[in-house]
Amino acid sequence: MSSSRAAAHGRRPLENSPPAGFWEDLGMFINKGPEADVTAAPGWHEVFRRGVREPNDLVGEVRTAVEHGMHDPVDSLEMVSAAVETTGATVTALSSPWSLYTPQDAATVAAGLFVQLEHQARALQELGYAVGRIAGRGETVLPAPAGPGQEANLADALVALQSVSQQVRALVAHHAPGTVRALDTAQSFAPVPADVHETVVAVAELLAEQHTGTVTLNRRHEEGAFEDSEDGFGCGCDITLHTAEEEYTFYRGDCAWSIVKDSDGRDLGDGSTVYDAHETLSVSLKTAHPQQLADSVLRIIADDQQEPADFTGGLRSMPTGGS
Repeated sequence: MSSSRAAAHGRRPLENSPPAGFWEDLGMFINKGPEADVTAAPGWHEVFRRGVREPNDLVGEVRTAVEHGMHDPVDSLEMVSAAVETTGATVTALSSPWSLYTPQDAATVAAGLFVQLEHQARALQELGYAVGRIAGRGETVLPAPAGPGQEANLADALVALQSVSQQVRALVAHHAPGTVRALDTAQSFAPVPADVHETVVAVAELLAEQHTGTVTLNRRHEEGAFEDSEDGFGCGCDITLHTAEEEYTFYRGDCAWSIVKDSDGRDLGDGSTVYDAHETLSVSLKTAHPQQLADSVLRIIADDQQEPADFTGGLRSMPTGGS
Protein backbone atom coordinates (compact mmCIF):
# COMPACT_ATOMS: atom_id res chain seq x y z
CA MET A 1 0.00 0.00 0.00
CA SER A 2 1.45 3.40 -0.97
CA SER A 3 1.86 6.22 1.53
CA SER A 4 -1.03 8.14 -0.04
CA ARG A 5 -3.35 5.13 0.03
CA ALA A 6 -2.37 4.40 3.64
CA ALA A 7 -3.14 7.98 4.62
CA ALA A 8 -6.47 7.81 2.81
CA HIS A 9 -7.39 4.83 4.90
CA GLY A 10 -6.24 6.46 8.14
CA ARG A 11 -3.26 4.11 8.43
CA ARG A 12 0.40 4.80 8.98
CA PRO A 13 2.80 3.55 6.27
CA LEU A 14 5.65 1.15 6.95
CA GLU A 15 8.91 2.90 7.87
CA ASN A 16 11.62 2.49 5.24
CA SER A 17 11.71 -0.47 2.90
CA PRO A 18 12.49 -3.83 4.50
CA PRO A 19 15.24 -5.80 2.80
CA ALA A 20 14.48 -8.66 0.44
CA GLY A 21 13.25 -11.73 2.25
CA PHE A 22 12.14 -9.81 5.34
CA TRP A 23 8.43 -10.29 4.73
CA GLU A 24 9.00 -13.95 3.99
CA ASP A 25 10.39 -14.26 7.51
CA LEU A 26 7.70 -12.17 9.21
CA GLY A 27 4.73 -12.78 6.94
CA MET A 28 3.51 -15.50 9.32
CA PHE A 29 2.74 -12.77 11.84
CA ILE A 30 0.70 -10.69 9.41
CA ASN A 31 -1.16 -13.49 7.66
CA LYS A 32 -1.45 -16.39 10.06
CA GLY A 33 -1.27 -19.68 8.21
CA PRO A 34 -2.98 -22.97 9.04
CA GLU A 35 -2.00 -24.62 12.31
CA ALA A 36 0.18 -27.70 12.33
CA ASP A 37 -1.51 -30.97 13.18
CA VAL A 38 -1.23 -31.35 16.96
CA THR A 39 -3.96 -33.93 17.47
CA ALA A 40 -1.47 -36.59 18.57
CA ALA A 41 -0.01 -35.40 21.87
CA PRO A 42 3.38 -36.81 22.92
CA GLY A 43 3.22 -39.93 25.08
CA TRP A 44 4.65 -38.17 28.12
CA HIS A 45 1.54 -35.95 28.23
CA GLU A 46 -0.32 -38.99 29.53
CA VAL A 47 1.82 -38.98 32.69
CA PHE A 48 0.44 -35.56 33.54
CA ARG A 49 -3.16 -36.49 32.75
CA ARG A 50 -2.87 -39.71 34.74
CA GLY A 51 -1.42 -38.07 37.82
CA VAL A 52 -3.71 -35.06 38.15
CA ARG A 53 -6.96 -35.34 40.06
CA GLU A 54 -10.21 -33.74 39.01
CA PRO A 55 -9.78 -30.04 38.22
CA ASN A 56 -9.78 -27.88 41.33
CA ASP A 57 -11.60 -24.60 41.85
CA LEU A 58 -8.71 -22.57 40.43
CA VAL A 59 -8.69 -24.57 37.20
CA GLY A 60 -12.47 -24.35 37.08
CA GLU A 61 -12.40 -20.56 37.16
CA VAL A 62 -9.94 -20.42 34.27
CA ARG A 63 -11.99 -22.86 32.21
CA THR A 64 -15.13 -20.86 32.90
CA ALA A 65 -13.39 -17.73 31.62
CA VAL A 66 -12.32 -19.55 28.46
CA GLU A 67 -15.82 -20.88 27.86
CA HIS A 68 -17.29 -17.42 28.41
CA GLY A 69 -14.94 -16.06 25.77
CA MET A 70 -11.84 -13.87 25.76
CA HIS A 71 -11.92 -11.14 23.17
CA ASP A 72 -10.04 -8.03 24.31
CA PRO A 73 -6.79 -6.81 25.90
CA VAL A 74 -8.24 -6.95 29.41
CA ASP A 75 -8.95 -10.67 28.98
CA SER A 76 -5.42 -11.27 27.68
CA LEU A 77 -3.77 -9.36 30.51
CA GLU A 78 -5.91 -11.07 33.13
CA MET A 79 -4.86 -14.50 31.85
CA VAL A 80 -1.19 -13.48 31.79
CA SER A 81 -1.53 -12.14 35.34
CA ALA A 82 -3.10 -15.41 36.49
CA ALA A 83 -0.35 -17.40 34.77
CA VAL A 84 2.39 -15.35 36.45
CA GLU A 85 0.72 -15.79 39.84
CA THR A 86 0.22 -19.55 39.49
CA THR A 87 3.77 -20.06 38.21
CA GLY A 88 5.11 -18.26 41.27
CA ALA A 89 2.80 -20.33 43.48
CA THR A 90 4.19 -23.49 41.89
CA VAL A 91 7.69 -22.45 42.97
CA THR A 92 6.41 -21.92 46.51
CA ALA A 93 4.60 -25.26 46.56
CA LEU A 94 7.63 -27.19 45.33
CA SER A 95 9.88 -25.53 47.93
CA SER A 96 7.98 -27.24 50.77
CA PRO A 97 9.93 -30.09 52.46
CA TRP A 98 7.02 -32.46 51.74
CA SER A 99 6.06 -31.06 48.33
CA LEU A 100 6.44 -34.49 46.69
CA TYR A 101 6.30 -38.03 48.08
CA THR A 102 7.58 -40.16 45.18
CA PRO A 103 9.54 -39.90 41.93
CA GLN A 104 6.20 -40.56 40.23
CA ASP A 105 4.86 -37.35 41.80
CA ALA A 106 7.90 -35.61 40.33
CA ALA A 107 7.17 -37.16 36.92
CA THR A 108 3.65 -35.73 37.00
CA VAL A 109 4.92 -32.27 37.94
CA ALA A 110 7.71 -32.39 35.36
CA ALA A 111 5.25 -33.38 32.64
CA GLY A 112 2.95 -30.54 33.70
CA LEU A 113 5.78 -28.01 33.66
CA PHE A 114 6.88 -29.18 30.22
CA VAL A 115 3.28 -28.80 29.00
CA GLN A 116 3.34 -25.28 30.42
CA LEU A 117 6.51 -24.56 28.45
CA GLU A 118 4.78 -25.80 25.30
CA HIS A 119 1.88 -23.47 26.01
CA GLN A 120 4.26 -20.60 26.75
CA ALA A 121 6.01 -21.18 23.43
CA ARG A 122 2.65 -21.14 21.70
CA ALA A 123 1.72 -17.97 23.62
CA LEU A 124 4.88 -16.22 22.40
CA GLN A 125 3.95 -17.19 18.86
CA GLU A 126 0.39 -15.96 19.33
CA LEU A 127 1.78 -12.72 20.75
CA GLY A 128 3.67 -12.24 17.50
CA TYR A 129 0.48 -12.90 15.55
CA ALA A 130 -1.36 -10.32 17.67
CA VAL A 131 1.26 -7.65 16.98
CA GLY A 132 1.18 -8.62 13.31
CA ARG A 133 -2.56 -8.03 13.23
CA ILE A 134 -2.04 -4.57 14.70
CA ALA A 135 0.49 -3.83 11.96
CA GLY A 136 -1.82 -5.34 9.36
CA ARG A 137 -4.52 -2.88 10.40
CA GLY A 138 -2.04 -0.05 9.85
CA GLU A 139 -2.22 0.89 13.53
CA THR A 140 1.50 0.69 14.21
CA VAL A 141 4.68 1.16 12.21
CA LEU A 142 6.58 -1.98 11.25
CA PRO A 143 10.08 -0.81 10.24
CA ALA A 144 12.96 -2.65 8.69
CA PRO A 145 15.14 -4.55 11.18
CA ALA A 146 17.59 -2.43 13.13
CA GLY A 147 21.10 -2.24 11.79
CA PRO A 148 24.34 -2.92 13.67
CA GLY A 149 24.67 -0.74 16.76
CA GLN A 150 21.01 0.31 16.66
CA GLU A 151 18.42 -0.47 19.32
CA ALA A 152 16.07 -3.33 18.53
CA ASN A 153 12.76 -2.23 17.04
CA LEU A 154 9.37 -3.80 16.45
CA ALA A 155 10.58 -5.96 13.58
CA ASP A 156 13.40 -7.34 15.73
CA ALA A 157 10.91 -8.00 18.54
CA LEU A 158 8.76 -10.13 16.23
CA VAL A 159 11.80 -12.09 15.11
CA ALA A 160 12.80 -12.61 18.76
CA LEU A 161 9.33 -13.86 19.70
CA GLN A 162 9.42 -16.37 16.88
CA SER A 163 12.96 -17.47 17.73
CA VAL A 164 12.31 -17.98 21.45
CA SER A 165 9.09 -19.86 20.69
CA GLN A 166 10.94 -22.23 18.39
CA GLN A 167 13.80 -22.73 20.84
CA VAL A 168 11.48 -23.55 23.74
CA ARG A 169 9.54 -26.06 21.64
CA ALA A 170 12.79 -27.69 20.55
CA LEU A 171 14.06 -27.94 24.13
CA VAL A 172 10.83 -29.52 25.33
CA ALA A 173 10.74 -31.98 22.44
CA HIS A 174 14.34 -32.98 23.18
CA HIS A 175 14.27 -33.22 26.98
CA ALA A 176 10.68 -33.92 28.07
CA PRO A 177 10.24 -37.56 26.94
CA GLY A 178 13.39 -38.91 28.59
CA THR A 179 13.11 -36.79 31.73
CA VAL A 180 9.49 -37.72 32.42
CA ARG A 181 10.11 -41.39 31.66
CA ALA A 182 13.13 -41.57 33.97
CA LEU A 183 11.21 -40.01 36.85
CA ASP A 184 8.13 -42.14 36.25
CA THR A 185 10.05 -45.43 36.25
CA ALA A 186 12.35 -44.63 39.20
CA GLN A 187 12.09 -46.81 42.29
CA SER A 188 10.00 -45.51 45.16
CA PHE A 189 10.20 -46.69 48.76
CA ALA A 190 7.82 -44.12 50.24
CA PRO A 191 5.29 -45.67 52.67
CA VAL A 192 2.29 -44.07 50.99
CA PRO A 193 -0.91 -45.45 52.61
CA ALA A 194 -3.69 -46.92 50.47
CA ASP A 195 -6.52 -45.48 52.59
CA VAL A 196 -7.22 -43.36 55.64
CA HIS A 197 -7.08 -46.32 58.06
CA GLU A 198 -3.63 -47.31 56.84
CA THR A 199 -2.59 -43.71 57.39
CA VAL A 200 -3.72 -43.72 61.03
CA VAL A 201 -2.04 -47.07 61.71
CA ALA A 202 1.24 -45.97 60.11
CA VAL A 203 1.26 -42.69 62.04
CA ALA A 204 0.61 -44.57 65.29
CA GLU A 205 3.61 -46.82 64.63
CA LEU A 206 5.86 -43.83 63.99
CA LEU A 207 4.63 -41.94 67.04
CA ALA A 208 5.21 -45.01 69.21
CA GLU A 209 8.86 -44.88 68.14
CA GLN A 210 9.37 -41.13 68.23
CA HIS A 211 7.18 -39.84 71.10
CA THR A 212 8.66 -40.05 74.59
CA GLY A 213 5.33 -40.86 76.26
CA THR A 214 2.74 -43.59 75.83
CA VAL A 215 1.05 -43.87 72.43
CA THR A 216 -2.17 -45.84 71.93
CA LEU A 217 -3.96 -46.65 68.67
CA ASN A 218 -7.69 -46.68 69.43
CA ARG A 219 -9.37 -48.99 66.92
CA ARG A 220 -13.05 -48.25 66.34
CA HIS A 221 -13.75 -51.07 63.89
CA GLU A 222 -12.66 -54.58 63.00
CA GLU A 223 -9.77 -54.95 60.58
CA GLY A 224 -11.01 -54.02 57.12
CA ALA A 225 -14.55 -53.44 58.38
CA PHE A 226 -14.92 -49.83 57.32
CA GLU A 227 -15.88 -47.99 54.17
CA ASP A 228 -13.33 -45.47 52.97
CA SER A 229 -15.93 -42.87 52.10
CA GLU A 230 -15.38 -39.40 50.69
CA ASP A 231 -17.14 -37.58 53.54
CA GLY A 232 -13.82 -36.54 55.07
CA PHE A 233 -14.36 -38.15 58.48
CA GLY A 234 -11.95 -41.06 58.14
CA CYS A 235 -12.42 -44.54 59.60
CA GLY A 236 -13.14 -43.51 63.19
CA CYS A 237 -9.83 -44.71 64.64
CA ASP A 238 -7.67 -42.24 66.54
CA ILE A 239 -4.39 -42.05 68.45
CA THR A 240 -3.86 -41.04 72.08
CA LEU A 241 -0.53 -39.56 73.16
CA HIS A 242 0.43 -39.00 76.80
CA THR A 243 2.86 -36.51 78.28
CA ALA A 244 3.54 -35.78 81.92
CA GLU A 245 1.00 -32.96 81.98
CA GLU A 246 -1.49 -33.67 79.20
CA GLU A 247 -3.24 -36.23 77.02
CA TYR A 248 -3.64 -35.52 73.31
CA THR A 249 -5.80 -37.24 70.70
CA PHE A 250 -4.94 -37.23 67.00
CA TYR A 251 -7.77 -38.04 64.60
CA ARG A 252 -9.30 -37.50 61.17
CA GLY A 253 -12.47 -35.45 60.85
CA ASP A 254 -14.18 -32.94 58.58
CA CYS A 255 -11.60 -33.34 55.78
CA ALA A 256 -8.72 -32.50 58.11
CA TRP A 257 -6.25 -34.02 60.57
CA SER A 258 -6.62 -32.53 64.04
CA ILE A 259 -5.43 -32.77 67.64
CA VAL A 260 -7.44 -32.17 70.81
CA LYS A 261 -6.29 -31.89 74.43
CA ASP A 262 -7.95 -33.87 77.19
CA SER A 263 -8.05 -30.74 79.35
CA ASP A 264 -10.32 -29.12 76.75
CA GLY A 265 -12.81 -32.01 76.78
CA ARG A 266 -16.22 -32.37 78.44
CA ASP A 267 -17.64 -35.87 78.94
CA LEU A 268 -21.31 -35.91 77.90
CA GLY A 269 -22.03 -39.22 79.63
CA ASP A 270 -23.25 -40.93 76.45
CA GLY A 271 -19.91 -42.29 75.29
CA SER A 272 -18.79 -39.11 73.61
CA THR A 273 -16.71 -36.11 74.57
CA VAL A 274 -17.04 -32.54 73.38
CA TYR A 275 -13.83 -30.55 73.04
CA ASP A 276 -14.01 -26.80 73.31
CA ALA A 277 -11.14 -26.38 70.86
CA HIS A 278 -8.89 -28.31 68.49
CA GLU A 279 -5.72 -27.75 66.48
CA THR A 280 -5.86 -28.51 62.76
CA LEU A 281 -2.73 -29.71 60.98
CA SER A 282 -1.64 -27.83 57.87
CA VAL A 283 -1.61 -31.05 55.81
CA SER A 284 -5.10 -32.32 54.97
CA LEU A 285 -4.50 -35.18 52.51
CA LYS A 286 -6.10 -38.33 53.94
CA THR A 287 -3.29 -40.51 52.59
CA ALA A 288 -0.54 -38.07 53.53
CA HIS A 289 2.97 -39.32 54.17
CA PRO A 290 2.86 -40.81 57.70
CA GLN A 291 6.12 -39.15 58.71
CA GLN A 292 4.82 -35.76 57.62
CA LEU A 293 1.81 -36.20 59.89
CA ALA A 294 3.93 -37.56 62.74
CA ASP A 295 6.30 -34.60 62.48
CA SER A 296 3.37 -32.18 62.65
CA VAL A 297 1.83 -33.93 65.66
CA LEU A 298 5.10 -33.97 67.60
CA ARG A 299 5.78 -30.32 66.75
CA ILE A 300 2.34 -29.20 67.94
CA ILE A 301 2.71 -31.14 71.19
CA ALA A 302 6.25 -29.83 71.77
CA ASP A 303 5.11 -26.25 71.21
CA ASP A 304 2.16 -26.73 73.56
CA GLN A 305 4.35 -28.27 76.25
CA GLN A 306 6.87 -25.47 76.01
CA GLU A 307 4.27 -22.72 76.10
CA PRO A 308 0.74 -24.03 76.69
CA ALA A 309 -1.68 -22.29 74.38
CA ASP A 310 -5.39 -22.53 73.82
CA PHE A 311 -6.31 -24.53 70.74
CA THR A 312 -8.67 -22.30 68.79
CA GLY A 313 -10.33 -24.54 66.20
CA GLY A 314 -13.76 -24.62 67.84
CA LEU A 315 -16.00 -27.39 69.15
CA ARG A 316 -15.49 -31.04 68.22
CA SER A 317 -17.35 -34.14 69.41
CA MET A 318 -15.62 -37.52 69.50
CA PRO A 319 -16.55 -41.03 70.72
CA THR A 320 -14.61 -42.38 73.69
CA GLY A 321 -13.42 -45.88 74.42
CA GLY A 322 -11.99 -48.46 72.00
CA SER A 323 -12.84 -51.82 70.49
